[in-house]
Amino acid sequence: MFFNNVAFVERDASLRLTGVQRLSKKIMSEIVYGRNAVMELMKTRPDEIEKVYFQFNTSDKKITELLLTAKRNGLSIGKANGQRLSEIAQSANHQGVCAIVGQLKYFDLEDLLEAPRGEKFFFLILDSLEDPQNVGAIIRTAEAAGVDAVIIPKDNFAPINATVHKTSAGALSHIRLCRVVNLAQTFEALKKKNIWIISTDTDAGKSYTNFDYTMNCAIVIGSEGSGVRRLLKERCDELVQIPILGKSESLNASVAAGVMLYEVVRQRSLSKV
Repeated sequence: MFFNNVAFVERDASLRLTGVQRLSKKIMSEIVYGRNAVMELMKTRPDEIEKVYFQFNTSDKKITELLLTAKRNGLSIGKANGQRLSEIAQSANHQGVCAIVGQLKYFDLEDLLEAPRGEKFFFLILDSLEDPQNVGAIIRTAEAAGVDAVIIPKDNFAPINATVHKTSAGALSHIRLCRVVNLAQTFEALKKKNIWIISTDTDAGKSYTNFDYTMNCAIVIGSEGSGVRRLLKERCDELVQIPILGKSESLNASVAAGVMLYEVVRQRSLSKV
């Protein structure tokens, strides 16, 4: 079916797209094609794009602009001839570009708060991270640590793109991801469920090991440069410090996340002994 340069096609194991792995089960994929439609998609929903295919051997300025935009967004890029683009779009009116919208699913916060996956709630909240590789590495660790979900802001955050997928080593397909409009309001919703919110802070007076993570908790990790925003820190229940014994000012965000998450795992494992 077609509507405003969007095609919905059923892909199965018999259909192979250039640069896309063969699929083992049928899914409904959204194919957006045409220069203006794909540009708008990249501006408004870049984190939902699985891959963008461009017609090769063309010097068209609009195609070049689209290609540069795709690269700036860290999107996975493929090349195809005109016939192949027509097959992907199921239309000859592709104008030299098609985008495949992925099947990433975001979970509602209300649904996540109905009940913990384990005995106690265990959330990871990410604030203002800009590096997709860091985000992917953090998601990989969070999935391994068994968090209930990773909560991210809708704005001022790295796109959940092909780089995140690759760096997470498949963990993105298993983690529950929740995208919210306002993290401050999310903090309040968590507190109503008796979930303690703990953030790392280089100036905190308490070591990260001196907090009881066996209760319901949410760990907050901030951006690589400035850390967690001040207004969010003020809404946290506790600030803790990961000791820096060398000359480095701080840890990489993905390393800090790993340290914090596995302290939660360590304490909860010991409490069961």
